[in-house]
Amino acid sequence: MIMQVSGADSATPAMAQWFKAKSDYSDALVFFRMGDFYELFFDDAEAASTALDIALTSRGTHRGQPIPMCGVPVSQRDAALARLVRRGFRVAIAEQLEAPETARARGGKAPIDRAVVRLITPGTITEEALLEPGSTRLLLALAAQDNRIGAAWLDASTGLFETASILARDLPSLLGRLDPAEILSPDQIDLTGLADRRSATELPPTATTARHILARSFGVSSIEAFGAFTDEEAIAAAHAVRHIERCHGIAQVRLARPKRPLESGLLTMDAATRASLDLVHDRNGQETGSLLRTVKHTVSAAGARLLAHWIVNPLDDQATLISRQTAWRMLSDHPMLLDELRAVLRGAADLARSLVRLGLAEEDPVARVRPVSPRDLGLVRDALEVAERAAEMLKQLGSASLPAMLTMPAIPTELHAVLRAALVDTPPARSGDAESIRPGFDAELDSERQLRDESRRVVAGMQSAFARQFGVPNLKIRYHAQLGYVIEVPSSAIDTLREFPELLLRQGLASAARFSHPELVALDQRIAEAHGRAAARESWILAMLRHRVVADAERLGAVAETLAGLDVAQSAASLVTGLRWCVPQLTGDAAFEILGGRHPVVEAALPPGQSFIANDADLSPDHRLMLLTGPNMAGKSTFLRQNALIVVLAQAGLPVPADSARIGLVDRLFSRVGAADDLAAGRSTFMVEMIETASILNQAGPRSFVIIDEIGRGTGTRDGLAIAQAVLEALHGTIRCRAIFATHFHDLTVLAEALPRLSLRTMRVKEWRGEIVFLHEVIDGAAARSWGVHVAKLAGVPASVVRRAEFLLRAAERSDRTAQPLPLFDATAGSSAGPDDGSRVIEALAAMDPDQMTPRDALSAIYALRRKFLGVEPANAVDDE
Repeated sequence: MIMQVSGADSATPAMAQWFKAKSDYSDALVFFRMGDFYELFFDDAEAASTALDIALTSRGTHRGQPIPMCGVPVSQRDAALARLVRRGFRVAIAEQLEAPETARARGGKAPIDRAVVRLITPGTITEEALLEPGSTRLLLALAAQDNRIGAAWLDASTGLFETASILARDLPSLLGRLDPAEILSPDQIDLTGLADRRSATELPPTATTARHILARSFGVSSIEAFGAFTDEEAIAAAHAVRHIERCHGIAQVRLARPKRPLESGLLTMDAATRASLDLVHDRNGQETGSLLRTVKHTVSAAGARLLAHWIVNPLDDQATLISRQTAWRMLSDHPMLLDELRAVLRGAADLARSLVRLGLAEEDPVARVRPVSPRDLGLVRDALEVAERAAEMLKQLGSASLPAMLTMPAIPTELHAVLRAALVDTPPARSGDAESIRPGFDAELDSERQLRDESRRVVAGMQSAFARQFGVPNLKIRYHAQLGYVIEVPSSAIDTLREFPELLLRQGLASAARFSHPELVALDQRIAEAHGRAAARESWILAMLRHRVVADAERLGAVAETLAGLDVAQSAASLVTGLRWCVPQLTGDAAFEILGGRHPVVEAALPPGQSFIANDADLSPDHRLMLLTGPNMAGKSTFLRQNALIVVLAQAGLPVPADSARIGLVDRLFSRVGAADDLAAGRSTFMVEMIETASILNQAGPRSFVIIDEIGRGTGTRDGLAIAQAVLEALHGTIRCRAIFATHFHDLTVLAEALPRLSLRTMRVKEWRGEIVFLHEVIDGAAARSWGVHVAKLAGVPASVVRRAEFLLRAAERSDRTAQPLPLFDATAGSSAGPDDGSRVIEALAAMDPDQMTPRDALSAIYALRRKFLGVEPANAVDDE
């Protein structure tokens, strides 16, 4: 889309203002307000014209060179900002702070006063048009001290503000959990994978300074009133607050008091685990294909965000989880109430975000930098209406003690009554676009409106009177933006009207002429004054309503949290009532018994009429480690992930896709499934796999849950088998956690005899007429083969290659999988010694002492070497007598 480019004022005073703004915000595009356009100059113009696909032009010169320029109409500002923010730009908005008449009244060529009133960055967005309703954009600030990192994160759109002090090694896990949109961090902190989200800003110099900044921002003498914060936490929190203040100018973002979330009550997952499980978005960064999309039956934006928060932050807190379960179980037991509540909650506005925007609103109707949004006031009114109706419905659950999620806090009914009486049914987004205040609410406003409307009716009467007086039947009175009210007549009547001295010809057109009249001039002034007084009165009323809302922000915030919780509760209840999902039994022991478990995302994606094959998983203490074998495409990875997702759902306090589930609470969840290379960091696929494996072995404990898929496949067979066995033994004997270990190394199945807690499971397949059918069932036992050649055939590998692979496979099987190489190009096999066998034979011979051996011992040793390195059994076995 090509936007029209406006004219630019390249005069020195205005451009001096631009240069000052650009100097202060050198890392941002400067949207410089000039009349009805936001102008961009120099490099900003070139970058914006490309990103927005708008015309690039030039106007005036600077140091002898044309000044590149492009413009965005004020009416299209939000759409342009949304595109720029998505592309990672920071945008500084320089507004006109006074009306043009005020600047002209100062005399001379004084420029309109302008200043940057808003710096838009990815983590500080509050504007409704730039936010995605169901997603959260967090700003994260980090500060390092010794081996600890202070972290503070906030959501500018809702006011959420939390802090933590963590060990440096735990930072990747925190980054994976928060997925911040913007990170304020010194360069020495490694943000591997998220370095593109780093913003360069200056940290507070000392912890004392940081505490003073926080105390001033929250209007307290000491932040210790909110809790005990470490020095690194205080520095990070002050860093975040100062950044918010810089981005929002004189406006104050309504932030909640900083608090620490549960530190010991969270289920910990590292970034690799979160990525492999597709919790809230898939590999392409989209919600489609994620766990969140599958379980989301919320009907409000706030409910969707809270549900995502639960999934991203599963708990290790049995009491809280039981409370969550109780809430949605009570709703599921009352299906009629559930349907009614869901219908009511559809009308729940995003109260938390409206409160923040109203808290930011300025009361200057001239500058109109941040005018009060009537629509936000209407959203508060609508949310209170929903809260009152929901509270009435919840009474149907009886008078017994209800969980916190089903208990509506005190609703400010007086405020609701005022908003309901004051606002029209559908208030406009901006004051002045349409009437916002209902007739009858304010007598003074009604009086000004009546005067304005009566003046307009006078116009119709004057038009008839002038037509008779001047003898021009088709005379019209029209309003012109520059001329005001004028008489418009056809060009044929110009000479007739020239005879009247009170008429003054103002404009001649090809087919008409426009005249002014003293009565019209006076009328125009009266109407303008009445309109201005009505607009000013309406603005005053809106500001008064805003004050009342902001004054009740604490109670409104509690209502907002409860409405979001109710939405999540009804969403969870919908899973139980509409699908075969169950209430998981959560315990404090090491239980893990899933009957009829299913992968929620895969099941939801199946076409109608096709059902998911459910499978049991028993990792009880006596067999806490499962070794899973089976061919490719049989469903091993699906089985692994479905059990991990069941843990996440259960410890998010949600239903799980199973016939029944008994789960001992997990403290850490690890998923090493489907590793890929990291070329930017110079890591091969195998190196990434080993790093993830090391993370598991170093951090997992007895209460952890681990899923591992095909470890060791990225290196040589012997190395891979050795690593896989060593990891399996560590999980069994050292870590002693619940784990599912999928592999194609069938040699590992012999470990079941040596590892008492290891159980063997395999994916069931059926062979029929030379083909195999994947039944996707998990059964006892071990796979006899991998069926890799068959999968290659299914993938479309040319038939000639498949036949050759089958021949080579049979050759390998005939050699009983010894060290003999596979025949090349049908040629006769050469030496059967492997590349490493020579040195191994030498080592074996060096270990022997011929002087201490009998002839019989020497012969036995030779047979043993032939058996070990050539796979040849002796013709006549030597007795061990």
